[in-house]
Amino acid sequence: MRFALVALVLGLALLASSPRARAAAPAAPAPHVRLAITEFLVDGGGSPALAKQLEEGFVAGLERGGLQVLAGAEMTKRFEPHPELQHCDASACFKAAGQLLDVKYLVNVKVDVAGNTYKTIARVFSTEGTAPAALPVATKQKTCDVCTVDEARETLVRLADMLRPNLEEAPPPPPPPVARTVPSPSVAGPVVAALAGAVAVATGLAVWSSNGTCTGISCGENRTRTAVGGVLVGAGAAFAVMGTYVTVVRMRGSEPVTGVSLAFNF
Repeated sequence: MRFALVALVLGLALLASSPRARAAAPAAPAPHVRLAITEFLVDGGGSPALAKQLEEGFVAGLERGGLQVLAGAEMTKRFEPHPELQHCDASACFKAAGQLLDVKYLVNVKVDVAGNTYKTIARVFSTEGTAPAALPVATKQKTCDVCTVDEARETLVRLADMLRPNLEEAPPPPPPPVARTVPSPSVAGPVVAALAGAVAVATGLAVWSSNGTCTGISCGENRTRTAVGGVLVGAGAAFAVMGTYVTVVRMRGSEPVTGVSLAFNF
């Protein structure tokens, strides 16, 4: 039985190190798209608390879609040595701000408040690529007529939902075609055969060694157990040798084995 356990451990180790097992490992998750809201204005009335609620709703709508929004405190800290970039609308300023903040997009939002009506427009600017950064890559707007503050905040959440498709990463281009190679044959089948043979050998030896002495009626039973044990040992050895041979051949990268012929004489 010790031999069978050792063979089982070796077989599992071979299966775990096979190319098929390594290919099943999950891929690393893609990084989130980073952006910064460089401007969020509320015109026409309202308190700083109202502006904060509306901006929080807009940020929540972006983040629930998997986007990473740079925190306002961090953005202010990075702009401190370069205040000229905060209120500059030129393409060079947008690109420089993108590098400074380490973000792919800059977003500007303006909310016009007239009584209980909120009209919001959001513009997205890309900090990468050869196109002029001062031209928005997306512009979305949404209006909430006769709304409460909570309804206006929900309008900002839906506006962020509308912008998300323009802020998500485009899928990578397909890889170039490569020459097809013949995959290396799997060693799982031969390993299983070798393990089954090892178990059969161990079982046969156990049956064969349990005969004891032959007295009277027990002689027939002992002969039966001896025959069964011999068959198990012989068949197990055949499977073990065949499985081990095919496994070694395939692990060396040789041509696949199409057949193995074994003969036993008793």
